[in-house]
Amino acid sequence: MSDNKNTEAAHSHPNISIGTAYLMIAITVLLWAISVIIARDVHDEIPLIGLTFWRWVIAIVVLLPFVFKDVVKNLDIIRRHWVTYFLQGTYMVAGGALLFTSLNFTTAINASLVNTTQPAMTALLTWVIMKDRLKGIQYFGIASAIAGLIFMISKAEISTLLNLNLNIGDLIVVVAILSYSMYAIGLRKLPPGLSTFPTLFVILFFGMFSLLPFYIGETILVGPVPFTFHTFVIALILAIIVSIGSLALWNNGNRVVGPHRASVFVCLMPVYGSILAMTFLGEEIFAYHIIGAVFVIAGIFMVVRNH
Repeated sequence: MSDNKNTEAAHSHPNISIGTAYLMIAITVLLWAISVIIARDVHDEIPLIGLTFWRWVIAIVVLLPFVFKDVVKNLDIIRRHWVTYFLQGTYMVAGGALLFTSLNFTTAINASLVNTTQPAMTALLTWVIMKDRLKGIQYFGIASAIAGLIFMISKAEISTLLNLNLNIGDLIVVVAILSYSMYAIGLRKLPPGLSTFPTLFVILFFGMFSLLPFYIGETILVGPVPFTFHTFVIALILAIIVSIGSLALWNNGNRVVGPHRASVFVCLMPVYGSILAMTFLGEEIFAYHIIGAVFVIAGIFMVVRNH
């Protein structure tokens, strides 16, 4: 990242230091990992796209009393830049919806392995769109983090990689990754004027309408979301920790350090996931988890050092 862009980021968020931004991103990925554990626990009883739709609705309702005045005051900004906000909401919901959809056509291992390309894709798109390049050692860092991910996902078995059969589901995963990467890059293009939570509210609002067709399709093809107290509690928890908490942290951290640096932290997902699964689900930690985690953490260090 150039000095000019560092300065621009600092002026955009004068109260957020580089170190704090990285911490925010690391916490974001932890919250995502927690949401995956919750989703794994309820996916048999609650359709996941429907659950995503309703947690976005709940997040909008929760935020509304706190952001209403700011949103009304800045309606002119929102009207002028509604396409930008709409695209951000669409990128975010499309990424999640497509990832869930892909699992109907491919295996979880295939999807996870294809998903490891996200840091590289984000770095490439950041270079193409924003002319913002990484330095030599940072490319090694991304490679190290991806290698660690593959090591964990394949359980250090080369046969897992050799037996991969790519299919339409894997192509859908690639489109999902592209969508997530475009969201990360688009955060730098958000207009000034709106603070963190009003911005989040507007993105969620537009994203809700983008998600609606996916939700209707899932309801017809898979089944409706059961409207029970249990479903409401799960959706409320996810609305607070994912739709509000993690997105607010991710948006601010990403805009400070840049999308290519932020994206490498996504490689922490299986590291966090393994620790959480061991702690709460009683799953075992194996040597490949530890070795993979070392590569991931070393890769992240190489990407963020000297920043």
